[in-house]
Amino acid sequence: MLVQLLKLLNNIIKDTQNEYLFLTKVSICVTICALLRGENIMISRKELGYVSSWASKIPYPGEEYAYDAISNLKQAVEDYKSFYLNKEYDIILSDGEQLLFEILSKNLCHMLGVDYKNLTSEYFDEFRHTILGVSGSIQSFNLLEKLIEKMDDVLEYDYKRGGIIFNYYRIMIKCSIFDKLSYFSKFNFGVINFDKGIYSEKSETAFNGNSEKLLYVQSNEATCPYFMMGILPDNRIATSDVKYAVETLIAPSNVKDFFNNQEVAIPTQIIITTEDKMEKKIATSSEKIALLNQYRSIINEYRVPHMLNIYGDYEVMLNSDSNVKKRVK
Repeated sequence: MLVQLLKLLNNIIKDTQNEYLFLTKVSICVTICALLRGENIMISRKELGYVSSWASKIPYPGEEYAYDAISNLKQAVEDYKSFYLNKEYDIILSDGEQLLFEILSKNLCHMLGVDYKNLTSEYFDEFRHTILGVSGSIQSFNLLEKLIEKMDDVLEYDYKRGGIIFNYYRIMIKCSIFDKLSYFSKFNFGVINFDKGIYSEKSETAFNGNSEKLLYVQSNEATCPYFMMGILPDNRIATSDVKYAVETLIAPSNVKDFFNNQEVAIPTQIIITTEDKMEKKIATSSEKIALLNQYRSIINEYRVPHMLNIYGDYEVMLNSDSNVKKRVK
């Protein structure tokens, strides 16, 4: 494999007519070689610091980083279509609550770090027309698909202008979070019943969202050990049940503040529903114990109060045991 890459690199060097494509192809080879050597690309504090900034106000990260970020964006959209589109998730928690939510296509652009409002402003009319081939208004998900479809042209356009289209740092981190959530096929996440008032009292770092629950998963990152998905009730959906929609994806470095005096629950069942079928997953004892041990590790490391609520799951276990005894009699 490495020999083939070296031959490819040699052929690329012979063709230097298009500077952008030359640099992009070289960067791809470098990235693949790094992966073959087992190198891990970790999120730095510098990158986290750039997440909330305008694209034009932060340094352009270079062709390799930009290409990787948009490649991750493309993969995230493909994963969304495969695993999330038109699917409802019912997550039954250890506190007895049943959490119903859906990732809506109209929210995906914001979730993955693409500034829809900015890119549909008058300032980017020429970009949308000449690069994307779009005239007039366009929905956020359609814009996302157009950006990916014209990926090479968009990257070259942005490269020549020093990076005004995308905040690549934001996209890179948001897509990493999206990927880590495992499409909720595994019992590897917990849920914080988030009280923003308590958070504001305990933390010096502002949280600008309105999320009522935070789904967290271990990230294996040193600067931000846990990735989180913030969800809140979607009042625009007409339903008798409370249905949640995704508000934000975050990679906080102040993990302690998000767990301090906040109630936590773990998933015990996951029900995935589409138009034509329903799939139900039930957590095994070993999966529950793994999540309990993970939470124990969190409270020990950050020295926060134990606030794990498992009473609902415990009640279910007792009722099940009682029913079994009745049948035996």
